[in-house]
Amino acid sequence: MSQSVELEGSSDGARRSALNKELISCMPDGVKTTYEGFLRKVKKAGHAPCLGVRGGPDNKYQWLSFQEVHERAANLGSGLVNLGCKPSQSTCIGIYGPNCIEWDLADFACQMHSMISVPIYDTHGAEGCVYIINHADIETMVCNGNKLRFLFDNAEKCSNMKNIIKIDAPVKPEEKEEAEKLGLNIVYILEVEQMGANSPQEKKPGKPDDILTICYTSGTTGTPKGVMITHGNMIASIAGLQMQYDEAGLVITPEDCLISYLPLAHSYERLAEHMCFVNGVRVGFFRGDIKLLLEDIQELKPTIFPSVPRLLGRIYDKVMAQVSQSKIKSLLFRKALASKEDYLKRGIVTGDTIWDKIVFKKIKVLLGGKVRLITTGAAPLSAKVMTFLRCVFGSCHVLEGYGQTESSGAATIGKITDTTPGHVGPPLPSCLIKLADVPEKECIAANGRGEVCIKGPIVFKGYWKAPEKTAETIDKDDWLHTGDIGEWLPTGVLMIVDRVKHIFKLAQGEYVAPEKIENIYMRSPLVAQAFVHGDSLKSYVVAIIVPDQETLEPWARSKKIPGNFADLCENEEVKKAIFDDIILKGKEAKLNSFEQVKAIHIHNELFSIENGFLTPTFKTKRPVVQKAFEGKFQELNAEVDKRAQYVRSLSTI
Repeated sequence: MSQSVELEGSSDGARRSALNKELISCMPDGVKTTYEGFLRKVKKAGHAPCLGVRGGPDNKYQWLSFQEVHERAANLGSGLVNLGCKPSQSTCIGIYGPNCIEWDLADFACQMHSMISVPIYDTHGAEGCVYIINHADIETMVCNGNKLRFLFDNAEKCSNMKNIIKIDAPVKPEEKEEAEKLGLNIVYILEVEQMGANSPQEKKPGKPDDILTICYTSGTTGTPKGVMITHGNMIASIAGLQMQYDEAGLVITPEDCLISYLPLAHSYERLAEHMCFVNGVRVGFFRGDIKLLLEDIQELKPTIFPSVPRLLGRIYDKVMAQVSQSKIKSLLFRKALASKEDYLKRGIVTGDTIWDKIVFKKIKVLLGGKVRLITTGAAPLSAKVMTFLRCVFGSCHVLEGYGQTESSGAATIGKITDTTPGHVGPPLPSCLIKLADVPEKECIAANGRGEVCIKGPIVFKGYWKAPEKTAETIDKDDWLHTGDIGEWLPTGVLMIVDRVKHIFKLAQGEYVAPEKIENIYMRSPLVAQAFVHGDSLKSYVVAIIVPDQETLEPWARSKKIPGNFADLCENEEVKKAIFDDIILKGKEAKLNSFEQVKAIHIHNELFSIENGFLTPTFKTKRPVVQKAFEGKFQELNAEVDKRAQYVRSLSTI
């Protein structure tokens, strides 16, 4: 049975979930805003744990109950009003800090008084952060102490800013003095809460059509755009996800627990946490150090684990590197994987096989041992990693979804009963999806491929103070044009092929979708990252390959190739092995000859947020990478052209 169906009477091929004929926009119990859903849980189970952090003498998780969170948020909201923040949609409150209890308290405080929360994130860069503060007219900033230096140094540029609420420690006398010299009022969050407790203000919670938050998208070029997400948008996404989970018997309950480590500045993590709050699920924060994340997970033992391909790929690499150190372990592990993969092909999801007990048990402990739902988004997850996770974690469901900030974080997600990799599932029951022609890229919707367009209650309200950009993104019929190229598969699920802007034409007129090729090449155990590049004056493509260090080093030792990781990346034997393997992976995936790279450069540093090659949502900043490796691409092109010229000269002899 197809997982999506064409809309009755549709002339544009729009499809909906097979689960419902009418789009849903609220929860089954009638909840229409995130605060309303949270409040119901406070009234029903107020003493249940809600938000937790590690601390105390034994470094265990310490919890605030739903009632305590609500009380503190209410006091903070009243305190904001007492500070002069108008309880209306004209007030934007900046939140600039790590995932923590105070982050969510500030968000709830805004919801209680119809204010708009505006997350700010370091990877926007200093210039981008200043732009956001000014563009959103932020007068009050909620932040932790290590952001004070930035705010003080840029106070003159952010002339609207009046109040700073410090969340991690009391205000020091010298901080108070410097703030006053700059015309800023700085106060500790507990003082603001006390202010609110002493002088409570009437709550004015936001309505479904009111703006919940403005999330500024980092993008790969240009200034950030402020995506206006309403209370109704967020609840529609939650309702759509929950209907799909419920239909398959995966019921989210107060017994569940989520680990919060993905940035709350992003819609993906916000959506995950709001879904927890309306279902009474507790949320435990990691300590802020990604190197200690696995320790925090093993202490918290979450049941829900939202993730991204980069982290899941590192788990895969870590396991495979350890297994490869022993021939016996490697043989046993691969036999276990093959057996479990056979189960998957027959549609059987289980964690009770002999392999789970003797091989996979220790790996499950990496994520605490109790995870029953792993979701992944933000970027494509390679088929090899998806299959690995489903085999290893057994009865834990691993689901890949697709969405944008502009679609409130989600628009599709794989069904629990579908164990095939390589797609992002059907539309959520809260949206429609169609493919639109992109003639300049030779993508025709009637042939099953085109630009992904989304319509329904999950689609954002528009860009803050940018009606012209809104009109470029949402057409006259209310379709959100995502800029992503998608393809419908026979089962009614969506496969994301590439970005419209990323597809390029080669000299012979053939179009190339680089991300599709990159995802295929990353199936090689030796490859961590790939960047495929083409020149419209050339008839071929080349690539930058970043090897997987944890796999490459033991492989090199087994081949008696000396040197550290940097040395190996310069080694011609290593380069040839990687090249041969990615070409093999390309042939297995039936890539056309013009899609297969003709030369590669091995780079010894992962693309990351820190070096500017990835966005905060781990998407490659293609223009940045392209510029950084411009000289290297010219060298690769010259190498291919010289080789071709030599071959031609031989044919004339």
